[in-house]
Amino acid sequence: MKVLLMGMLLMCCAGFAKAQPLDVMTYNIRCGSCEAADNPNNWKKRKYLVAHLIKNNNPDIIGLQEAEINQVEDLAEMLDDYSWIGVGREDGKEKGETTAILFRHGRFTLQGQQTLWLSQTPQQVSRGWDAAFRRILSIAKLTDVVNKKTLFVFNTHFDNEGELARQESAKFLLAEIAKLDAQDNLVVTGDFNFKTDSKGYEIITRTLADAEKISTTPATGGNKTFNDFGANKDTDNKIDFVFVKKDTKVLNHKVDTTVYNNLYPSDHFPVITKLDLSPPAQQ
Repeated sequence: MKVLLMGMLLMCCAGFAKAQPLDVMTYNIRCGSCEAADNPNNWKKRKYLVAHLIKNNNPDIIGLQEAEINQVEDLAEMLDDYSWIGVGREDGKEKGETTAILFRHGRFTLQGQQTLWLSQTPQQVSRGWDAAFRRILSIAKLTDVVNKKTLFVFNTHFDNEGELARQESAKFLLAEIAKLDAQDNLVVTGDFNFKTDSKGYEIITRTLADAEKISTTPATGGNKTFNDFGANKDTDNKIDFVFVKKDTKVLNHKVDTTVYNNLYPSDHFPVITKLDLSPPAQQ
């Protein structure tokens, strides 16, 4: 009898483990070299705010945009629960902005990583279509120690000027996702520099779902992610998104608008969503 009860208990616990949710954040942290040293928004002054905001949300996965290598290293030092992958978009090494992916190393093991340029020559350092800048897509292949399943994280930053580049980048992203096995879990994070009424958004949501739109609880935090350190007063400019498979269960979705004594951690607000990636119950 004791053996039977123990077996039932282990099965029960295993079920709970598989159901553990996944907290995902996408966050454009503003490039570290963009403000002068005496500017109140200089990275050295606000990096502690960014780290504090991240700690408060306690995500399992973080997709960063505009993060220069030194910024990622600063955050990794302050947030010692995370490992990360990413390269600079200007040379494929350490120069320029990254689309770094941070993951909680107590929960995930890294199985593979890749950075591709959003262009007609994705394997080379390059600028695509009508883009003003070189843009990249970072991909992390992780194993979730909770459910032993593979999780692919795609993190990107689309161009801010090129409309054709945004549309072609959306198609490129979906083409990379199409290479995965159907049973693999995935999540897409990014600053897409488009809103929900754009062609790029329409292209992506043919295949994937905007996590906000399928959340089982009402989204919070409003519809604004670009704040320009408080200078932007537009209340409808969400350009940062988390996309998931259409059958993913999204438990909640929020934009974190935390400001510290009138100091903004970044010129963007982060988006955080909680996902249930456990397989559907067998009938």
